[in-house]
Amino acid sequence: MNLQEKISGTLGAAAIGDAMGAATENLSFDQIRHEFGGTVKTFEKPKETAFAIGNDAGQVTDDFSQIYYLCQAILKNEGVLTKDIVIQAILDWSNEPWYFDRFAGPTTRSAVAMYKDPSKKMQPLAGAATVDYASKATNGAAMKIAPAGILFPDNIEKAMEAAITITQVTHDNSLAVSGACAVAAATSVSLATNATMTDVLSAGAYGAARGETLGKIKSREVAGPSVAKRIGLSFEIAAGPGSKEEKLRRLSQIIGSGLHISEAVPCAFGIVALNQDDALQAVIDAVNIGYDTDTVATITGSMVGALINTDDPHFISLFDAVQKANQFDLVELAKSLAVLADKP
Repeated sequence: MNLQEKISGTLGAAAIGDAMGAATENLSFDQIRHEFGGTVKTFEKPKETAFAIGNDAGQVTDDFSQIYYLCQAILKNEGVLTKDIVIQAILDWSNEPWYFDRFAGPTTRSAVAMYKDPSKKMQPLAGAATVDYASKATNGAAMKIAPAGILFPDNIEKAMEAAITITQVTHDNSLAVSGACAVAAATSVSLATNATMTDVLSAGAYGAARGETLGKIKSREVAGPSVAKRIGLSFEIAAGPGSKEEKLRRLSQIIGSGLHISEAVPCAFGIVALNQDDALQAVIDAVNIGYDTDTVATITGSMVGALINTDDPHFISLFDAVQKANQFDLVELAKSLAVLADKP
């Protein structure tokens, strides 16, 4: 595949993961299998348990919509990515009530409020600790980080620099930077001509460790489990005993798949490690892992979408459906991004 096709796969898999996971979000590993009579492999209309209730089958949520807005901002600025450009992209996204009012996470919501009114950044009560948006190590940094890898294909260091620029706008802390760098590095390497799943996993592990160091230097250190070490633990689970289903259950129970960056990102890497021969199945397994499924599946899709066989009839069907449901032209978007990508 050429770069345009690989970027199209990245965008498509991230959008598919978000839209498919929107129906399973907030359900546990077992509840998903009970509610849907097995694992979900196609688009379902979200029910009352999901934040996306009101969406039609195949519609995306905040996860991919933020990727989309960031990609549009990159195109508008001819491939240039700065903090101001990211801020404007996030503010433009926040002005779309369908996405922001219904889906915005707590950290992103706080950051947007601060950019719209700087006086809202810190307003501690007398005698209380000052805690602002930047100290919250939630997974919103990693879910939207695909453009950093797309802009710098097969260039881990530059992809991580871009990831830090994006992350610091909404999640300015060491753990969020680590998680975002892990996903950006994996996405960047996935776009290399002869990339393999092993390359993606290795790049992600490096990105998490390097991002943790850079996060403590360039951002602010916050308390919480190491993303890098939990990625290592997810690899141990994937390589351990038991069936694939048993290992997926362990990932959901031990690593977790929730809002914290130290759950969602390591969980996604563990899922990828369990699907080294089938990138699309990795996205589907993420949809069925439980809890914050749309985010974990968006992250997974971002990392492995470039390795999906785009001739796979199942992928083609899902790709066409997600484009139609959201009125996206991901093929044209990929074409434009491929022209601007900073190739090593």
